[in-house]
Amino acid sequence: MIKIGFKRNSIIVRLLLSMLAVLLIQTLLLAGNIRYGGTVDELNKNSVDVLDEKVISRTNHIQNEMVQRWSNIAKFEHDIQDEMNSFLQEKNIDYSAFQREPNLAFEFLEQTVDKVVFTIRQCMVTGAFVVLNNENEGRYPGVYIRDSDPLFNPSDNSDLSMEVGPSTAARKAGISLGIGWVPRFNFSEDDDSSAFYFKPLRAASKNPGSNFTELGYWSGPFTLSDYGIKAITYSIPIIDAEGVPYGVIGIELTSDYFRKILYYDEIADNKQGAYLLAITRDGGTVFENVVSSGPAFNKIFGNSTQIELAEKTGYDNVFKINTKHNGTVYGCVHYLNLYDSNTPFEKDRWSLIGIVEEKNLFKSTRQIQLYVSVSMLLSLVLGFAGSALIGMWFIKPITGLVQELKSSDPEKPIALTRTNIAEVDDLAQSVEVLSIKVAESAAELSKIISMMEIPLCAFEHDLKNDKLICTDTFFELMGIKSSENKSEYITPAYFYGILDELRKSPEPDMEDVYRYENDTGSVKWLRVKIQQSDNKILGIIEDVTREVIEKRKIEYERDHDLLTHLLNRRAFQAEVSKRLKEEDVKTAAFIIWDLDNLKYINDTYGHDFGDKYIKNAANILNELTIYNSVVGRMSGDEFYAFIYGYEDKQQIKEIVEMIQDKLSSKVMQFPDGTNLHIKASAGIAWYPEDSKNYRELIKYSDFAMYEMKNKSKGNVGEFNKKSYNKKSYLINGKGELDHLLEEELIDFVFQPIVNARNGEVFAYEALMRSKNSDLLTSPETIITLADSQAKLYDIERITWFKVMEAFQRYKEDFGDAKIFINSLASHILSDQDLQRFEDKYKSDLHRIVAEITESEQADEKIIRKKQRIAERWNSYIALDDFGSGYNLGVTFLTFCPDFVKLDMVITRGIDRDLNRQNFVKALLQYTRSRKVRIIAEGIETKAEMNTLIELGVDDLQGYYIGRPSHKPQSISPKVIREICKP
Repeated sequence: MIKIGFKRNSIIVRLLLSMLAVLLIQTLLLAGNIRYGGTVDELNKNSVDVLDEKVISRTNHIQNEMVQRWSNIAKFEHDIQDEMNSFLQEKNIDYSAFQREPNLAFEFLEQTVDKVVFTIRQCMVTGAFVVLNNENEGRYPGVYIRDSDPLFNPSDNSDLSMEVGPSTAARKAGISLGIGWVPRFNFSEDDDSSAFYFKPLRAASKNPGSNFTELGYWSGPFTLSDYGIKAITYSIPIIDAEGVPYGVIGIELTSDYFRKILYYDEIADNKQGAYLLAITRDGGTVFENVVSSGPAFNKIFGNSTQIELAEKTGYDNVFKINTKHNGTVYGCVHYLNLYDSNTPFEKDRWSLIGIVEEKNLFKSTRQIQLYVSVSMLLSLVLGFAGSALIGMWFIKPITGLVQELKSSDPEKPIALTRTNIAEVDDLAQSVEVLSIKVAESAAELSKIISMMEIPLCAFEHDLKNDKLICTDTFFELMGIKSSENKSEYITPAYFYGILDELRKSPEPDMEDVYRYENDTGSVKWLRVKIQQSDNKILGIIEDVTREVIEKRKIEYERDHDLLTHLLNRRAFQAEVSKRLKEEDVKTAAFIIWDLDNLKYINDTYGHDFGDKYIKNAANILNELTIYNSVVGRMSGDEFYAFIYGYEDKQQIKEIVEMIQDKLSSKVMQFPDGTNLHIKASAGIAWYPEDSKNYRELIKYSDFAMYEMKNKSKGNVGEFNKKSYNKKSYLINGKGELDHLLEEELIDFVFQPIVNARNGEVFAYEALMRSKNSDLLTSPETIITLADSQAKLYDIERITWFKVMEAFQRYKEDFGDAKIFINSLASHILSDQDLQRFEDKYKSDLHRIVAEITESEQADEKIIRKKQRIAERWNSYIALDDFGSGYNLGVTFLTFCPDFVKLDMVITRGIDRDLNRQNFVKALLQYTRSRKVRIIAEGIETKAEMNTLIELGVDDLQGYYIGRPSHKPQSISPKVIREICKP
């Protein structure tokens, strides 16, 4: 009893009770403060403030880009105005005359291409444009050039594409035509995709005298064509000296490019936030979506094109958003100052909205509440246990204990000497246990930090005492087992040894980042930051593995085709250009493969099977990489390969044949049970034999492939220089023909046809001539190229309308003469075009003679229909080039025309050739009974003319009779006298 009473009244008992009471009170106070002191609200406010700061920062960045860089096109406007003034002065015309002549607009636009390209480069935008107010049936002339990657600027214009504009301008500037290229803009005032043109133009008209910068307009997202991608534009009107707007210029930013600067992963942890760039016109409750970023946006809003704010929260700039999504969604709204007050578009308020779900916005608050609760409970339990142990193991006097504690090593567990005094021994024991628990508590704190998944460690080196302390996460980052070093203090030599080893593997293009591979083979990337003060070195080591992997992923996606994973056009060109500069190229081959059946598969089975067809072909072509090759996909069905470093061509040919065999052996099965082999045609151009230039190699191999597709699909052809010089217009003339047909750059001259008895002009034949083309110089070239591209109908339509347009212009000079119009035997005007032609030239239809070429294979139904039309018009049918056609008169015997024109192969030298004379005599004997008139064309000498008159032909035509001219000419008196001589 005495012993128990002693213990109860000892100092240790009193100390123990006091410690337990204080610990309990502190725990209760801390819990009450967290529960009722506003800590949770403050944490929530801090989370909202962090969100607000991020949105403000991103808003300022975007506003600065849009106002200071992208829309800073004053120089662009100045250059275009100077170009227009110089152009008008050079042509000695005013703007009204400029608008009346369509060809002048395209000539002017060709001179603006370099200004447009300079603006793209200077403003670092994805596109720029010029549109003139020369409207023609809803079509407007202009130039629209796009750059898919503004950060990549090659020495030429190979990264650019022309979406709208003259094809000749694109060819001169070395710019390729976009997949949806059109020569003119097609605008409609009720179409949102035309707002970027009409809105600034209307604003200029309604606000005369305003500066062009006050009339600038930022458009909502739209696509330029069916093949286009979504983009926003900034456009301003261009105004002449009289204050009249005559067009619009501006820049373009694709939605994909804009999305790259909306770093949604900064909004919330684990990339659970989203950014939305939007426009409001109702005071800020309903927002039209412009550009969004982050998968969270699609998860919350789906395909919605607008969002609506609900009630305002207690936080500045933060609103709840109406959504069908489960859970509350918050939006932090900040407006961009894009327009000045009292300007036409000031009601269009652009804003940036940071969007995050409530569970992600206040995630840190809930985590801290949980961690604090666990820590409080753990501390309370440990405190009670520690306090009990202190009373049981206290063994030293207080004064001795203090001295012993001061001299103890903090890196080692504390061990105090026993004195056999109950109170002191209990106290000593409690101190020892307490030191252990403190270390365990520190470990628990490290565990809490690790639970928060922060891949970061910090260290401090005390230079004065040469002690280095670091967080436990150092061992985890470095892949060191915690059992190897239990103390938070480690030796500087050990620490810096690890750090020096780490610095031996720096990551290229990333500052202070190093590649680290631990003993288990696990690889990660670490960023090391160190700062030294007077007596301390402080530093952090951060795991940036995710950042490095994301960077590599972006670089891969930039350089590779997403469907086939082959190099894309830009990367292929860069890689091959680099190889061409190396010395070990030796003999090389540039090959273009074109898949022959892709369109059929897409049309018959759908694009999913078409993509599978492309991927199967790409997998086989990719095998070339093991043979010293670069392989890339250029377009939907076209692949390029560059095989280099071989001693002779035969080695490369064997590789190509092997790949070709694998392609043709690959079989695809389709839903209807059809089995289809992969079929691809290829063309080869040899380095250095054919060329050493990248672009010429493309052109030559493309020509070889084109020739092979026209001869025998599914085979490989080699480039032939002679054939190229003869037929290159079939390849190079595609753009020329498109431009010629689109702009109708075809003119006609008229050659007289005279009566062989009295020398009077009986009719004029309209002969085709091309304008503004160095390649398409003859009608035969135009017809051949149009036939190869299935565009003969366009030639037929343009011929009929253009001839009669010229006829009306010189109607008085024609007198009573008829007009011969060359018509294709295999084509006829559509019912709609025919009706329009008859309505427009109704009074002159009886003067027309439709001249059908006998050398072209005829379509019997079409010829019959043309005969019925001629009967309805009370006009005539003529058979041209008789004697040169492959059917040699079959057309004449079948359809019996009103006129037959002897080909020049018959008339040339007929005065010296008895066989030809007998042929004409027999033909005349036959045609007389059928009342068919014979016209001899191609007459170039007086002897030829006299012989034909003597033989009895009805009419004469040729250079000796009269040369072709734009304005119908009369026959010289000398020729008339020679015809009428007795």
